[in-house]
Amino acid sequence: MMKKIVVALATLLMTPLLFAGTTSLSPKQITQLLESKFPGASIQNVAIAEIDSLYYFMLEGDLYYISKDGNYLIKGQLLDISNEQIRNLSRERMAQLEKLKSPLRKAEIAKLAEKDMVIFKAPNEQHVITIFTDIDCGYCQKLHRERQEYLDQGITLRYIAFPRAGLKSPSAEKLEGIWCSTDRQQAMTDAKLNRKYSKERCETPFEEHMSLVRKFGLRGTPGIILENGDLIGGYLPAEVMRKQLDSLRVNQTASK
Repeated sequence: MMKKIVVALATLLMTPLLFAGTTSLSPKQITQLLESKFPGASIQNVAIAEIDSLYYFMLEGDLYYISKDGNYLIKGQLLDISNEQIRNLSRERMAQLEKLKSPLRKAEIAKLAEKDMVIFKAPNEQHVITIFTDIDCGYCQKLHRERQEYLDQGITLRYIAFPRAGLKSPSAEKLEGIWCSTDRQQAMTDAKLNRKYSKERCETPFEEHMSLVRKFGLRGTPGIILENGDLIGGYLPAEVMRKQLDSLRVNQTASK
């Protein structure tokens, strides 16, 4: 699917999206146009952009812009330079759209059984984070190397599988060895830090985990889901993570 989208996008960025001349299209018509150009792709949040002649939309987790006549597609960053302080409007928009997904992510993560995770539980648990992880990802290894710091901060780590190279890849086999081991915690540490990979094989929940990867539009690891469903796309030091989680809890309490 992604390869088809990249090929189609490369073609479309070089040519107009011929549709209805110079007519200003509605969001529904823009959606229909995009669906015809990207069959089967996830197209969401079509709405008027900061520039009145453009719509923005999400395509497979990425932000794009399209002219209201449907003829021109733009992939890039929209900056506001009207004031001394330059604003990255694309980044702000992405943050807003990601926030809208938080309830969905929270609900979907809640459906997962902890028996299908690899869990490092904090003795004095204050927070729980759920981490989409790969074995060969450098920042996944760094986070795991610092796991005791997270646990000392009262943060329980719950790992779920995201073999970035796919379910038939060597990375997926390494993860399978962990999930099929009697001692998953030790197998995870051996694999990430010592490059010792278990050869155990069994049925795994990886199909379910990867369906969430697609649903959430995750691109990289670690992908960290907070207790309210917010997504952190990358590594954070334990102390920084604890402060963010504490702040999140305070804000939630204040809003009730």
